[in-house]
Amino acid sequence: MTTILHLIDTTGPGGAETVFTNLLKELEQTEFRNIVVLRGEGWVADRVRSLGIKPHIIDSKGSFNLGYIKALRQLILREKVDLIHAHLLGSNVYGALLALICRKPMIATFHGAVDVASRERFLRVKFFLIGRGASSIVCVSKRLQQELADRSPLSTHKLKLIYNGVDPETFSGAPASGLKEELGLPQDATLVVSIGNIRPAKGYEHLVDAAVTMADRDPKVHFVVVGHQKENLFNKLMDQVANAPRQPNIHWLGFRQDVANILRQADIFLLPSVSEGFSISTVEAMMAGVPVIATRSGGPEEIIIDGVSGILVPVKDPGAIVMAIQKLMGQSTREGVIDEARRSAKDRFSLQSMLASYKDTYNQLVNKKRDG
Repeated sequence: MTTILHLIDTTGPGGAETVFTNLLKELEQTEFRNIVVLRGEGWVADRVRSLGIKPHIIDSKGSFNLGYIKALRQLILREKVDLIHAHLLGSNVYGALLALICRKPMIATFHGAVDVASRERFLRVKFFLIGRGASSIVCVSKRLQQELADRSPLSTHKLKLIYNGVDPETFSGAPASGLKEELGLPQDATLVVSIGNIRPAKGYEHLVDAAVTMADRDPKVHFVVVGHQKENLFNKLMDQVANAPRQPNIHWLGFRQDVANILRQADIFLLPSVSEGFSISTVEAMMAGVPVIATRSGGPEEIIIDGVSGILVPVKDPGAIVMAIQKLMGQSTREGVIDEARRSAKDRFSLQSMLASYKDTYNQLVNKKRDG
């Protein structure tokens, strides 16, 4: 049996974290044995435990935490780990370092442009370690793969594209209800739903501007934002709303466990991001039969064909968002987009497709190590 050590930087909910836990869920049904190390308690730890896996909680505060490296090395030796799979920049660095120390094959998965931000401390050193220690470097979009090729010293022959996957069954159930009642809205309200933690890359300030304009044009349109509210940025958004010439119809729901139910009640899905490696929530909306408006922010251009399976708009352009919403409120446009989007998402971005790609990579690296 092949034993894999799984590492991830973060502990709270998000796109990369959802992929991490969904991959574990699928791997638990296969021949692989999974060891999970997390940096603290939280949403990821709860999800991992719900899969029947007991995560190892090892603190890793600070840069190049030697105690963390020592604890992981002991775990790798004790559990006879065959391969290391890490997600996001920090864990990719530690995973690569351990791969060099323990002579194990290692996969580094990058999930977005934030992983290659030039302001990151010691970035060249970190990329050097990943380049030396990682056997394969997975990018979740072609755009991200190109950015890593252009902006980092990583060897292009190690770069590999594996799109993130979504389970169609989770989002293809019967239409849900209750959200309009919860928000105190009439049944003829139009719900424009956005899902994603409030952080700079998500571009929610442009959603606010679009909502201000929309309140003037059609007050029945309501924007619903689901995601963890980072205090400083959320306060800026609240100031923007308070100072708007007209009060927008925006409902900030914070983090929710019932994302699939909320999506099935949406009339339109909106991704206002200014930078996006790959958008899991966009694929989820497509699978849920919700027409999508997304910015040309990186990953969405690889998910959506403009005018066919959704509408793509420029980044930082509230006016284009408003026009796209009005277009998707027309029944004929909606129906064609929904059918094509659902078919495309299931064909290209299923969880099974992602699992198959990772399993192939695991087996290739482990077999190469054993043969060598």
